[in-house]
Amino acid sequence: KNKLQKRNSTTKTTRGNEPTINRNEQMFRAGGYGRGRRGSGINPFFYYYAYRMYQQYQAVPNKPHGTLVVMAVMASYYFEVFPLLNDIIGDISSACFSPAKVLRDFELQRTLFSSFVHGDELHLAYNLSSLLTKGIKLEERYGGKAEKFVLLFCLVSVLTHGFAAIIAGGLFHSGLFDGDVYYNATYGSSGVLFALQTIVLGENPRGNYSFFGLQVPAHRLALTEVGLLYLMNPSTLNLIVHVSGILAGMLVLRPTKVINMLKYIFGFNLFGGFSNFSNNNRAREGRRGEGRNTPRLNGKRCVMTGLTGEQASLNGTWASIVRVLENGNKVVVKLDDETTTRGEIAVDRENVLPI
Repeated sequence: KNKLQKRNSTTKTTRGNEPTINRNEQMFRAGGYGRGRRGSGINPFFYYYAYRMYQQYQAVPNKPHGTLVVMAVMASYYFEVFPLLNDIIGDISSACFSPAKVLRDFELQRTLFSSFVHGDELHLAYNLSSLLTKGIKLEERYGGKAEKFVLLFCLVSVLTHGFAAIIAGGLFHSGLFDGDVYYNATYGSSGVLFALQTIVLGENPRGNYSFFGLQVPAHRLALTEVGLLYLMNPSTLNLIVHVSGILAGMLVLRPTKVINMLKYIFGFNLFGGFSNFSNNNRAREGRRGEGRNTPRLNGKRCVMTGLTGEQASLNGTWASIVRVLENGNKVVVKLDDETTTRGEIAVDRENVLPI
């Protein structure tokens, strides 16, 4: 009897030598695809959201067919319209995202399938509405090519949950967090929606957006929403997934800047694998831009980093890029520090982090 009570408990479970973890029994209920967990009847607010989405769809001249494909897969899975689709994705226990399942058991399909799984009608309706809004804008930029949006959705889903698994695993194995962040599971497309929002806002970062009556700058809107969601549902794993979505969107939008940012945070040697990529880019920029006064770098603000020797004291100081030398391998910068008499100095391109 005691063993049966422990097995049915929804609070804690221990697996061998693994840490004690929180477990949501409802999440792993056998045979649950989402709709089986909602009880009888459909939430009436789902019909309200469905009607609003229909109005939004009818109002745009160029129909977002790729977005509709992704939305149809989500809704079909939840309402179990096509049994074959549910067999491919599997039930919630085999499709939800768990860092331990991805990293330890190498179940990589979870990085994609978890984005199509939702817990109830409101969860599904809100994500479908948000996906439609972002899909309309993105497909318009892609010239109405549905396959591009579908591929983009799958790409950012894998990137988002891949980043989240690595971050959660690192936090757990470093001892900063307990087993909840590593062994717990989550599902839904919120992280992917943050990635898509980052791409939408990143291509036009100017202006303010209304957020619950507050005017929020475009480049801070995603982080503001992440903070609000964490206050409403303080889940560390969900927070990691949402932040990973922003990082995935940045990587798709500005891959070079994200790589430079990671280099700046963790050090250049750790990312030596990107050196050839960066050098090739700099060589191409130099061949294209030396005769054109390198408009991509000239005049840009930058931070000095990675300097050694006599120039080590300049690390962390701000400067402005004046010109590029030697096919992009060196740059001349003008230091902002008025106390120094050096004025303009030449440094390696890798020691300059454009902002």
